[in-house]
Amino acid sequence: MTIAPPKIVVVGGGPVGMTVAHALTRAGIDFVLLESRPSIAMAAGTSLVMSPIGLRALSQFGLLPAIEKAGSPCPSVNDSTTKDDLLETPCSSPTSTRSDHGCASRVISRKNLMQILLDGLPAESQSKLLPNKKISGLLETEDGVVVQCTDGTSYEGTMVIGADGAYSAVRKHMSAIDSQQGTQEPADKEELPYLTTYRCFWMRFRRLPGIEPGDMTESHGPQATTQYFAAEDTAVVAVYERLPEPTRRPPRHYSEADEAAFVARWGHLPLNNNTKNDDDPEGGATALLTLGQAYAHATQTGFINLEEGVVADWSRGGRAVLVGDAAHKFTPSTGAGCNNGIIDVVVLVNKLHKIFALASAGGVVASRDDLAAAFREYQDARFDTVTLGCGLSGRATANASWAIPWAKFTDIWIFSSNIVMSLFLRWAAGKTASTPVFDFIEGEEKVVGKYPWVHAIPFPQAKKMV
Repeated sequence: MTIAPPKIVVVGGGPVGMTVAHALTRAGIDFVLLESRPSIAMAAGTSLVMSPIGLRALSQFGLLPAIEKAGSPCPSVNDSTTKDDLLETPCSSPTSTRSDHGCASRVISRKNLMQILLDGLPAESQSKLLPNKKISGLLETEDGVVVQCTDGTSYEGTMVIGADGAYSAVRKHMSAIDSQQGTQEPADKEELPYLTTYRCFWMRFRRLPGIEPGDMTESHGPQATTQYFAAEDTAVVAVYERLPEPTRRPPRHYSEADEAAFVARWGHLPLNNNTKNDDDPEGGATALLTLGQAYAHATQTGFINLEEGVVADWSRGGRAVLVGDAAHKFTPSTGAGCNNGIIDVVVLVNKLHKIFALASAGGVVASRDDLAAAFREYQDARFDTVTLGCGLSGRATANASWAIPWAKFTDIWIFSSNIVMSLFLRWAAGKTASTPVFDFIEGEEKVVGKYPWVHAIPFPQAKKMV
């Protein structure tokens, strides 16, 4: 009797979902990817910071040169407080990722990263990416799971991977495929597991005279903080504002009027301190670039709530499992969310590759119990790391916006110290060095720094024999 090969239904075609597509392609595991948006590489969202852990994993797909070309390296950040519309007490936070790990973190637009991920897939895998597919439900079958869509189509697989964001449809419907639970309630104890304490207004604008590519600045102050970065042709800024009260309610859809009111409230916030003053006939003076001034040149904007937290249970019944924002959500302050989602994929697909390879060698189908055990091992391997990272990101946002009195003190007098920051970065470098990679993708190490990686990329067997 011929054993049917496994097939995985991936829900969500963002950077993490596309990483799943690449990993499954390399693992030789069939899949179909369902994306609710009209296209895979559409212009949605602002820029992302790709750190060494994410870049190293994507380098195993051969994508690092394209990402380095399309993105800009992160320079040292000028941290500044705000008072009377002025930048004060600038402090450089050293960024040592290039020397520590072999590459600098890079800022890249979400659209450019998505296009690189799309172009890097072989044509056969690209044909498995299906846009305009909104999920309406999940059903368990004798051998797997069926993912139902609102357009009446359905897709059957051995299992489903939910890479569909903070308000994951897979997470919402997971319990429906767990026959042992016997309930239609959402898989997690709460349908809305994330807490929203901040909202974010972001915009992209054309690079104005006096703005230098690579400029990167943060301004910290009461109730609001900014992050600003300038690339070759455009600049992007994010403004985080603390809400009056934290909430677990579904995200609010902000209108153009809400956006305009926000800019009116915070338009005085300075973004940088090196814009040339065109009104100065001598050309020697400088003038601050404010949020309001940059808004007049905006080419793209967005206004969203920022959820944060870690879901208690990432899988159900050996048939459904979550990765990325569907399992844990970070505030964007540290740029760690997408990178942690990519490492989720590394750990999960490493385990799936072993299970399906062993089953195939034995001429059997991977059992539901085997998959359930693998899902638990995956969550156990990742849970403490993402919980720590989520907490650090949230505290970074709280410190920068001076949420409470001690946060202001910590921000100005402790984390503004290069000595303290250097000690923190040294500790973080040790954590980073222990990050896993795909253990079934052979290749040469492209990311090498003074901190050796604990988990080496498998060296090509052919070169070992030479």
